Amino acid sequence: MIRNKISVVLSRFSIVSALVALSLTLIYFLPEDVAVQVLSIPGLQISFSSLQLIPLFIAIISLTGSYWVLISNPEIERKGWLVRQVLPNLVLPAINIFIFALILTQTNKSYEWWGILFTGVLTFSIILYAEYQVMKSNVSTNTIFTVLLISLAHALFMAFTIALRASISRIFLIIPAIVLASIFVSYRTIYLRTDGKFKSYWIYVVTFICFQFAIALYYLFLTPNQYGLILTAILFVSNAVIARIGQGDRKRLYIEPLVIGVFVIAVLLLGNLL
Repeated sequence: MIRNKISVVLSRFSIVSALVALSLTLIYFLPEDVAVQVLSIPGLQISFSSLQLIPLFIAIISLTGSYWVLISNPEIERKGWLVRQVLPNLVLPAINIFIFALILTQTNKSYEWWGILFTGVLTFSIILYAEYQVMKSNVSTNTIFTVLLISLAHALFMAFTIALRASISRIFLIIPAIVLASIFVSYRTIYLRTDGKFKSYWIYVVTFICFQFAIALYYLFLTPNQYGLILTAILFVSNAVIARIGQGDRKRLYIEPLVIGVFVIAVLLLGNLL
């Protein structure tokens, strides 16, 4: 019986991973010159092309596939559509594919492009496997899977922020996208840190902090890499501090901010020296 359940999970996992890899591969064969539509609003013109919808479409595929894999977990209570039970675990796999699809649409078609594709599929597989594992009732909030998911969530946020800052110059397009990404990452991070016991306003506080710094840092003379690194550090520290305060744990409140602050300063100084 157990062997059959494992076989079902592995079968679904391999099918979804292959489908996601195939969907990302199709980006390589898309034409580079796509007709651009201009949306005119009084005092504003926004350029739009069908190519920009591809990352969203592939993300929806990964979201559906992730749902199909996660509902095979024996810990799931068989009630209704099961969406509420697996919703927290669907966030990161979908965000991962969306970000890598976005990066692939902006990358020149070379060996580097295939390297990014491989990294995206590998990361998706790792995240989906970790999400499946943390659904088990005997897995605590301090396992390697939890740490891995939190780390990858912030790494994806940094990659997304850097790609966004490098490709878009208008602040009214950058800030909403960053705020939306920070909401997803904050939600998943705090959920994992508190084992699902959190208040929704904690996420609003973290998002507001990230929103303020995203605007302030935009007007500084920072490269996209510096912008993404600093903003990710702020998001990580905010998530850690808010989660500890919400749980009443104030003993180690300043450890993570100090460690992250020293790390960011060291990276920025090293970058300037090189």
